[in-house]
Amino acid sequence: MKKKVVAEVYLDVDKKGYLGKGRVLLLELIDKYGSISKAAKELGMSYKAAWDMIDAINNLSPYPVVESKSGGKGGGKTVLTEYGKKLIRDYKLIENLINKISQEITENLEDVENLLKLYKRMNMKISARNQLLGKVVEIKKGMVNTEVIADFSGQRLTAVITNDAAEELNLNVGDEVYFIFKASNVLVYLPDGMKLSTINKIKGKVADIITGAVNSEVKIEASNAVITAIITNEAVKDLGLEKDKEVVALIKASDIIVGKF
Repeated sequence: MKKKVVAEVYLDVDKKGYLGKGRVLLLELIDKYGSISKAAKELGMSYKAAWDMIDAINNLSPYPVVESKSGGKGGGKTVLTEYGKKLIRDYKLIENLINKISQEITENLEDVENLLKLYKRMNMKISARNQLLGKVVEIKKGMVNTEVIADFSGQRLTAVITNDAAEELNLNVGDEVYFIFKASNVLVYLPDGMKLSTINKIKGKVADIITGAVNSEVKIEASNAVITAIITNEAVKDLGLEKDKEVVALIKASDIIVGKF
């Protein structure tokens, strides 16, 4: 009989149950129906039990997850906030990662040496400052190279890798991938600047500037990600960079490494 590692994800806040598979399913059904009672009915639970779950989630969250809206032709309804929708996405990303790790461990249960190698791979650190997690939306295969287009919180980046690398990664649309690139490969320019051929143009705002002797580390907040660029102090001055200034980060497609679990 083959042994199998099975894991379930439970998130706690201050040692109190916050989010698990059941609560995530309840939130998804509320988002689908706009109604606590309909969601509760589909799950075979009472309205009070469902409401108690929602109340517990809202009380433990930094921002509201579920809120009621009144009025309208059909009367009031219950909706997920943007934070609530992000919470579900984040939970599913964590769950997917845990499931993949559990599968890897299951496949190597009888081989302790491979388990140790897996542990070392999981703890490998990468020096590249920028490691963005996104989802593949398009793959374009050419004679030599493959373009991998991924969505990162509403903004898209394109990476160019060899066909051999794409096949080795077994990339498919919908896969979660990491786009990895060095801070020194990020160029910064202003939105009203010259037109450039670089396909990857990420709009954002300056979140922080750390000034060194010659170069500065510029952190750019773009959607839910932070991109780090290293540029000269003179460039910071010429561009008039300061906190909250709108900028565009440029990354050459060939400078991006694609990683997949």
